[in-house]
Amino acid sequence: MNLTRKTVHTACIAIGTAAFLGASGATAQPMPIDTIDEAVLLSTVNEETVAPALAVVTGNQLVSVDADGNPMLIATATNGLRFEVRFRACEAISGESKRHCKGVFIVGVWDALPESDRAAFADLMTGFSRQNPAVNAGLTGDGSPYLVRYVIADFGTPQGNMVSEFANYIRSATEFQNAIGSLYTQ
Repeated sequence: MNLTRKTVHTACIAIGTAAFLGASGATAQPMPIDTIDEAVLLSTVNEETVAPALAVVTGNQLVSVDADGNPMLIATATNGLRFEVRFRACEAISGESKRHCKGVFIVGVWDALPESDRAAFADLMTGFSRQNPAVNAGLTGDGSPYLVRYVIADFGTPQGNMVSEFANYIRSATEFQNAIGSLYTQ
């Protein structure tokens, strides 16, 4: 009888672990590019309309809200990089529950750097910024490095362009993470 309980207990742990791993972002896969029409114009830009383009380049994503109650997306790239997709300059669409946002703000924030490494961060960013002019990097008030890319979508944007914007952000953010990794004490 003891062996049976132990076997059942072990099986439950294995099933629970498999379910957890199956639901984690690390095991999720991006959607194939042919799941979207890259030429389609997203005339309304918001968390719902950009989600399919984001799904092509990330392992998982979820809708959340920021401190002000505005919808945003939290995404994890297949390499484990986490970032947020926020929306700016949003207006309600007459007669609909949707909104159109003229700007998409893609941002990642890392753990705060030790005070002693913040000058070295500034030196690293000089070269990084020259090689990555489409993004902006800096430190928050508490010394946390951030990387941001702003996408202007006043009159909408092709869905394929959003795929490129997200993919380029992930590439730049991965390079950024690799560049600042040496600043964290082990």
